[in-house]
Amino acid sequence: MAETIELVPGLVGAAQQKDNLCGPFWAARILRDAGIEAWDGEPVDEDLVARRARTVLPDPDDGSVPPGVESRTGYRFELPRVPPAESGTAADALAEALEAASGGTLRAVPLRGAWTAGRVEGLLDGTAALGGVRLLANVRTGRFWGSRPPLEALLAELRGERVGDPPADWDVGHFCELVLLVRGSAGALVLVHDSYPSFGWNARHLQPPRVVAAALLRGDGREGGILAVAPAAAAGDVESLARGLGLELGTWDNGTRR
Repeated sequence: MAETIELVPGLVGAAQQKDNLCGPFWAARILRDAGIEAWDGEPVDEDLVARRARTVLPDPDDGSVPPGVESRTGYRFELPRVPPAESGTAADALAEALEAASGGTLRAVPLRGAWTAGRVEGLLDGTAALGGVRLLANVRTGRFWGSRPPLEALLAELRGERVGDPPADWDVGHFCELVLLVRGSAGALVLVHDSYPSFGWNARHLQPPRVVAAALLRGDGREGGILAVAPAAAAGDVESLARGLGLELGTWDNGTRR
């Protein structure tokens, strides 16, 4: 699948999320990209989505941003605070808020299951063919490669060669967007768009599909998954695609208290 990065919607104008608002940050970006700029008279932004999705902040907050990244708070609304292990944004609440803000024009189809490299590739290929679908992934970042892996490692993956996994940048539960699949002669890489511009190339980095699958599986006692955000008319096609890949339709428990 050959695409020019500059032509992919949502890749221009990266900005840093506010601390602990990764899910609302992406939901707000997707809504605004769809032309939805206000919700009940309020401007659509990460703060509004966080309030409507019942995001909870960690107290104490001792590790919300990656190393070397400046913290951003200044929230527009007072958000509840809970022990760090229960903080964040629940996937089902985020899906509900996204759909409500869109007035039903968008559907957030929740996908979970036994993630594999093949299923990740199939989902990216299949949704690209449908058009207009955004893949909002809830992952464990500690399973990712670091956002600036050696070029030799990336080229080896595209040739279908397995290499040692470069260390991760940090290790938290996180929302990010899976944008497209880059294919080589025998392997592939997933272009990931993050909410921290310091990662990779202006918030974009490349991850092998097997690594993305591992990040979705998490391996820390919590669950990951993907919200496939699509025009309402295309939601049935997304569901059929997911079933054909052996994925389940349903939200997951990422450990956040609702």
